[in-house]
Amino acid sequence: MNGPIRYEQNEDGVFVPKTPTAAENAKAAVKTIFRSTSRWIITLGILAAVALVIVMFVKGGVWAGQRAYPLLSGLSRFALLITVLVLAPLAVIPRTRLFAGLGIIAASYVFGFTLWMWSLLLTYNLWGLFAVILGLFFLGVGIVPIALLAALFNGEWTTLTQLILLAIFVPVSRSTGFFLAASGIARRHSR
Repeated sequence: MNGPIRYEQNEDGVFVPKTPTAAENAKAAVKTIFRSTSRWIITLGILAAVALVIVMFVKGGVWAGQRAYPLLSGLSRFALLITVLVLAPLAVIPRTRLFAGLGIIAASYVFGFTLWMWSLLLTYNLWGLFAVILGLFFLGVGIVPIALLAALFNGEWTTLTQLILLAIFVPVSRSTGFFLAASGIARRHSR
């Protein structure tokens, strides 16, 4: 029997552990079963609530992404245009290299967010909710490799190529921006 040990006084006046009766044993067993069953029910309820919140979060994210992606895609194109036509030529001039580097870093975040949102929507449309949740559990960035796999296994070759190029372009542009910004800062400190 689990629980506190009860003592009773014997005929010599010595306190000895009380031997529980069959009814007390049965009552203790029922309490134990009830406690463990209620814990399981509460645990399952909490897990169901967490799962519901995750599903609502993902569904809400997909809903918001479907509305925001056209704007984000246009913003990404504009950032690419500014990067190529304005920031790249400014990077050649030593005095404006810091500004160009910071602009390219900012543009890389626009490219990265566009890639992430596109990956989220693509994964949801090709493989569904479970794949999105699986990708998000890998610190959020796992959605991009899941989208690459979804495009690969569904034969979306053009989409796969575009995802790969954008996935390469994001860190390259970010590291280029950091290099240019560091070069601009070093030039300012060397004067």
